[in-house]
This record gives sequence, structure tokens and C-alpha cells, in this order.
Amino acid sequence: MRNINSAISGYRKMVLFVMFDMPTETKKDLIKYRRFRKKLLEQGFIMFQYSVYIRFCRSLVVAQKYEKKVELFSPLNGSIRILKITESQYQNMKIIENYREKPEEKVSQQMQTLMVF
Repeated sequence: MRNINSAISGYRKMVLFVMFDMPTETKKDLIKYRRFRKKLLEQGFIMFQYSVYIRFCRSLVVAQKYEKKVELFSPLNGSIRILKITESQYQNMKIIENYREKPEEKVSQQMQTLMVF
């Protein structure tokens, strides 16, 4: 019997991105932010980057269902954006990671300190 995941095309599977920017200056703001983030995690989203969460969905219909859920528990303040792309588009994402340490600066002139006791 065929695996159901292999029967579903990468062009039909969806990746749902939720990107948000919310105020965190007051205690109430922080509570709303934490509650929203917790609800995302409860709905099966994972942190992709800071304030960017993703959820893999097996179809457009499922992605739309989660899109509505996020809309329902979204707080009134802040900016929330939802983006749907196919799994094939997601797999074609170009990733650039430049985490190298900064090269040492070359000293153009050697300095010498003389300590006399």
C-alpha cells in the first residue's frame, strides 16, 4: 500500500507562515504577546525565526483552516501577516547563513608599551 504522504504532491502541500510584530512595552502587552505565541504553538506552529512561525499543512483547505484559527485568536494590537506557499516553493528557498566571526583587524603599526618599575 502506498504511503499517503507520497501520494500528495509537493505542489498541493502547503506551508503557512505567520509573521507578527506586537508591542511589548507594558505588562498587558507582554501577556497578549505570550498568549498569542502560546496559541500558535498549541496549533502546531514552530518557530522559524524570531516572530516568524510556520506550520506544514497537507492541503490548501487545511492551511485555510489554520489561517482562520490564527485570525480568531489574534490580538487587536500589533501587525500580523499570514502567507501560504506550496511545499515545493518552500523547498526552493535559498538560505544564506553568514555567522562567521568578524576577521581580526590588522594593526598597521606595532605598538610597544614599556613599563618601568
